[in-house]
Amino acid sequence: MAAMPARPSDSRPLHGVRIAVTRAGERGSPLADALRVKGATVYEVPLTRIETLDLAPLHEAVRRLIEFDWILLTSVNAVDHLARVVTERGAEAAMATRRLAVVGTATAAAAERCGWRAPTVQPENAQAVGMLDAMASRSDIEGAHMLYPCAAAARDVLPDGLRALGAVVETVPAYRSAPDPEGQARVRALVKSGEIDLVTVAAPSAVDALLDALPAEHAGRLPVACIGPVTARAAKVAGFPVKVESGAATMEGWVNSIVKACGHAGAN
Repeated sequence: MAAMPARPSDSRPLHGVRIAVTRAGERGSPLADALRVKGATVYEVPLTRIETLDLAPLHEAVRRLIEFDWILLTSVNAVDHLARVVTERGAEAAMATRRLAVVGTATAAAAERCGWRAPTVQPENAQAVGMLDAMASRSDIEGAHMLYPCAAAARDVLPDGLRALGAVVETVPAYRSAPDPEGQARVRALVKSGEIDLVTVAAPSAVDALLDALPAEHAGRLPVACIGPVTARAAKVAGFPVKVESGAATMEGWVNSIVKACGHAGAN
């Protein structure tokens, strides 16, 4: 008797779903692994790469680190670049006494690995609005000096919101997200051959890179799984069908949203 085809189970609800994970390197692998545990066939195809900018402005800010009451950290990349400059300048002692406002568990874990103090503010809502809400309730924000190392294209929501609360925020771009041509070529080939059911995108820059990689006729019918409303909005504007929009800005929340949208009946 011929063997019956495998069917999705409660432990592998994404069996048969083919997903392209577009996060790069260490950021993408945990998501890919979590989706594989759920039964998905996963292709790791980074569409963007991180490029370090001229770090002279960040060196200058770290030279004056003692002047800052707060350090704002909204990504692992920001932690990595700040840590590099702190080490190069021998500013570990000053950094150890700065108050940290951190967005996201991954960012907090990266800061902890650097040996910095535990975050003073880490909102449950791991987005800029969550940070602003948490800071607005404090009495030590007005007049405080804050350092915000960030991406070149970072939105102004957080620094502008904190300035409205009376803080003095110094924004220092340290890196940028650039398209990865090799990843773009690979995802284009996978989509054209019909091997992808869903693509994960974690930032507007990934949406832009995905759009650049695909002919318009493919982009208009390729479902995407977005983390957060900003990325989902960018995907919709670009013309991608947004099948998943994770309200929880964590990997676990993202995976759960994908399972809810695509698992069992969604996978068939």
